[in-house]
Amino acid sequence: SFTASQLPQNAFAYGLGSAVQGFVMGAGGSAGDLCVSGPVGRFIGQIQSSGAAGSISLAVDLTQIPQPTGPVTATAGDIWFFQVWHRDLSGGSVTSNFTDALSVTFL
Repeated sequence: SFTASQLPQNAFAYGLGSAVQGFVMGAGGSAGDLCVSGPVGRFIGQIQSSGAAGSISLAVDLTQIPQPTGPVTATAGDIWFFQVWHRDLSGGSVTSNFTDALSVTFL
């Protein structure tokens, strides 16, 4: 599992995962930068509210990592990149934003 903290309170959020690192400034008109690329899986079954604490925790089944063509299994030596996309405010306008990305090397 991984946790995203310091999110805006009561903001909806979900995780993203990819085996490819990337960089897209202001992806989708957001206030943040997307740091995953290539086939990007969305943990849409785990959309959560950050609540009053401003955090979410996502469970990751290493045999079912979401990808656009269907879930895949992480194997030894794989490097995966995870990030959380969340609702946000920027200059008083509703937008979205991204957390920093996390890279994980599987042993």
